Amino acid sequence: MCKEIYHCTPDDERIVSLDPIIRRWMFENWVADQIDDAELAKNHAYLLGSFWNPEAVKKLVGDSGNTHTSSDDDLLKSMEMVREANPIGITKRKRKRTIKV
Repeated sequence: MCKEIYHCTPDDERIVSLDPIIRRWMFENWVADQIDDAELAKNHAYLLGSFWNPEAVKKLVGDSGNTHTSSDDDLLKSMEMVREANPIGITKRKRKRTIKV
């Protein structure tokens, strides 16, 4: 909030002179922004590191059960199911717009 509206840090003179409740609310928002920036940097580092040493990144991240692995056969079965559900040969035709003069 500080950097978005006032473009300053929480210890700036303009912020220090504000009401303590507003100042506390702005500080909490500033801390949340810092945490988001740190999380983004961490994930970016994991992404870049996965190109050089994917096994090390897997060890760092760990398996929290939120990952899904599939084989090529699973992918082909899924693609076949999509094709069966929506055949390519069936398409809706657009009506041509006629303008009456």
